[in-house]
Amino acid sequence: MFAAFVALHFYNALFGQFEPLVQRPIFVGFGIGCAFFLYAARASRTGARSGIERAVDIMLGLLAFAVCLYVIVNRDRFSDIMVRYGPLDKAAGLLAVLLTLEAARRVIGWFLPLLALCTVIYFYFGHDLIEGAWRPPRVSARTAVETFYSSTTGLFGYLADIGARVIVIYVLLGALLLSTGSTDSFMKMATWIAGRSYGGPAKVCALSSAMFGTVTGSAVANVMATGSITIPTMKRLRYPPAFAGAVEAVASSAGQLTPPVMGAAAFIMAEFLAIPYTDIVIAAIGPAFLYYLAVWFGVDLYARRTGLQPTPRSEMPEPAEFLAPDKSIPLFLPIAAMVYFLFNGYTPSYAGAGAIIVLVVACGLVRPFARDGKKQGVLACWAKLARDIYEGMVEAGRALVMIAALLACAAIVVKVLTATGAGVKVSNLLFSVSGQGLIVALLLAAVLAILLGMDVPTTASYVLAAAIAAPSLVRLGLPELTAHLFVFYYAILSAITPPVCASVYAAAALAGANFWRVAGRALMLAGAIYVVPFLFVFRPGILAQGGTGQILMDMGVASAAVFAVSVGTSGWFRGKVPVIGRLLFLSAAALLFYAAPAADIIGGLALAGLLAWRFLHGAPQPGRAG
Repeated sequence: MFAAFVALHFYNALFGQFEPLVQRPIFVGFGIGCAFFLYAARASRTGARSGIERAVDIMLGLLAFAVCLYVIVNRDRFSDIMVRYGPLDKAAGLLAVLLTLEAARRVIGWFLPLLALCTVIYFYFGHDLIEGAWRPPRVSARTAVETFYSSTTGLFGYLADIGARVIVIYVLLGALLLSTGSTDSFMKMATWIAGRSYGGPAKVCALSSAMFGTVTGSAVANVMATGSITIPTMKRLRYPPAFAGAVEAVASSAGQLTPPVMGAAAFIMAEFLAIPYTDIVIAAIGPAFLYYLAVWFGVDLYARRTGLQPTPRSEMPEPAEFLAPDKSIPLFLPIAAMVYFLFNGYTPSYAGAGAIIVLVVACGLVRPFARDGKKQGVLACWAKLARDIYEGMVEAGRALVMIAALLACAAIVVKVLTATGAGVKVSNLLFSVSGQGLIVALLLAAVLAILLGMDVPTTASYVLAAAIAAPSLVRLGLPELTAHLFVFYYAILSAITPPVCASVYAAAALAGANFWRVAGRALMLAGAIYVVPFLFVFRPGILAQGGTGQILMDMGVASAAVFAVSVGTSGWFRGKVPVIGRLLFLSAAALLFYAAPAADIIGGLALAGLLAWRFLHGAPQPGRAG
């Protein structure tokens, strides 16, 4: 079933979509229906479900399929503006909403479904319960059915459209790259680049996560894929388990910020802003670079302070191990094809489908000639490839269950915010609370994005923050793309911000370390990362806006600011930095935030003076490993 679902959408990407009230209900129905088959009602439950529980879950799953099929069958009638909704239509609409909430609760927890339930109550009963400016208009049962169920809004609105058209394809591409082993070269390449430097294995973790993030766009997927290798390696070399887990969690969380595949939220952003996806890819290069630069600085300073060992020479790979044609072609050719299609005017869905075709063809051509010591015939290689493709399709289908349920639930919230005007009212509230001051508004938007993302995936937190916080930033003069990337960035950082941080939980489990120790170390490493969005607000060259000179200037100054923050938060650069020195480094970084000549000169001179002080008077002493 999972393979058939993704195969259908792959066909649609190449040959065209069905009409909206067919394509979107298929996507949503699959997600919420399969959620009942895959996820038990009680998340903490261990062991198999009882017979009664399984029967109830099967019934709920079939009901979810049925209410979505009902829309497909009745789409022509629902399209008539004079349609009369009978009891069955209203019951189906109510069931669709309730089943969506329960499916989302099973796959992502309580926060978003409870928020969606509150918005539904506000939408339908708010007129009778609330007085004053926040009182919504009165709605009838007919309006409720049309809003949430029987039209191309609500459950089957633009979020379902993006999921069915684009997200399916890129989830499939990432799953196939994994299942065919095409991403195996990432780790060896990263080890060859950074393995022999201070804290080499930790830097390998950061680099491999960056490379892996280009094709997955998922924080937890990055942690599980790269962390299963890097964390045991670091522990074997006597790296503290908490530090090993923290590096993996922080580095992997940038997968959704790393071009060219940036996760579901980036495609939704393109739809929000009505701009080409390639514009977002180009704008995200600078912030992604600064993110990983901050991780690199944090790891390097900690490694020099504690004397962490590099990767042993005996474990360093040779370039041929990752550059041989049978290793490099199935990895780099599909990504290159995808970038080519995207930047030559093809739709994101077609570009992703084209990359999948290139991947399959490349694997089929080079596998028979692989230099892995295994003697296999062409037919045996192709049979193995077919099994790998099938496994990738199944894994993609399973991943899409969560995404579809998440998007359907988020669509309910967004639709209520727009239909009642509540989103505008919240935005106005933020605008007034900030006193029309940009810095205060940015701080409020950052906190809101992190809070919204604490118990939901980045996609949901971005969608909500974009609907609530981004408009107030735009009113204060920020370009729309800058405002949306700002809240998007902090939605990503919610994955490493306690108390609820999925990436840290996953990394702590792999490292066998205490969660709070990993979370604390992650915050120390990520200190400079939290200031990057403020940098690109005041220095638009980071987002590739402006001429080449401005871009280079802004990136150079931002890199210096990130370094200064890293030293200030770590307290180490060529020896221990005293408290007053740390404050001076942070002050120099603050001056470099503003794109003003005087601030640049003063901040640059201050940082240069601090560096001279450390080089002249610093006394770096290798610490003990451990």
